[in-house]
Amino acid sequence: MQFRIVERTFSKDENCPNVLLANINLASDIERNLNKMEEIIQIAHDKNVNILIFPELCVTGYVWETENEKEVFDHLMRGENSQIASWIKNVRDSLHDDRLGLEYIFYNNVRSQDDKLFNSTFILNANIDPNDEKYIYTKIFLPPIEQRYFHRGSDKRLIIDTKWGRFGFLICYDLNFVELARKYAIDNDVDAIITMADWRSEASREYPEMNIKTDHYYGFLWNLMNSSKAAYNQIFSLAANAVGRHEISDVYFWGGSGVWAPSGMQLLQASNINEELLLIYNLDIRGQKYKEQDDFNYSIDFQKFYYGIDDQGSYTKYL
Repeated sequence: MQFRIVERTFSKDENCPNVLLANINLASDIERNLNKMEEIIQIAHDKNVNILIFPELCVTGYVWETENEKEVFDHLMRGENSQIASWIKNVRDSLHDDRLGLEYIFYNNVRSQDDKLFNSTFILNANIDPNDEKYIYTKIFLPPIEQRYFHRGSDKRLIIDTKWGRFGFLICYDLNFVELARKYAIDNDVDAIITMADWRSEASREYPEMNIKTDHYYGFLWNLMNSSKAAYNQIFSLAANAVGRHEISDVYFWGGSGVWAPSGMQLLQASNINEELLLIYNLDIRGQKYKEQDDFNYSIDFQKFYYGIDDQGSYTKYL
């Protein structure tokens, strides 16, 4: 398969990572998805990528509306993370533990635990056990269709430290809940939030007297939430989304995977129609965050007035 690769260079500092985001169409065919992922992983190796990010449910593809829910459940179980253990091992064995090549793959898949299914994000790295609960994030906010199959996660956030900065993780609908991103930014002091999604495009909003209408309201929200999440927290937003039609439900996914700077400005964004791989070289994740805090530092200013309530996703004003 030939992928269009969009390549940009952020800085001249070769100590910063090369990051690849996969803006791809996901089939309801596990083998086809795994083969596609393998091709992209090989491209990442060939292009000296350090961090590779896949969309949500990249192994099974997204769930669909049906009266036969067992069909969907059985499909999810066939692609469940333990069922592809040999594939995971082979990929993990190919990873480097230095700056010379691919070190991290972030992907999302179905996880089974105590006879329940969860929508979870995993980290592949030579020095990380992908089954270690410490390195797994489970989606907290589930839209109605996912509630048929998945159980929600706790409010446990996933934070990892790398030589290039500290990362936090969200999954799709989580993006709409600003408190979660703020917890990552303020309490955990992350440099970037990575979001993996199967974010739809089609929804209508109309204001007839103003002559304003869109049939892609969800797509509008994707762009808005990624930009605002970056801006109000002064952190990077790195987001990988599926693109194109779902082969069973005919739902259209927005694509638009991209990189948003701590200013909230979009640096690079993929197609809303076609598969693309976005590759940004020398992305100064940690350094740029601090450059953009010269005039205002939201984190410091926020903490002068508010403090977090332990184990709650909220803040209260200092008395």
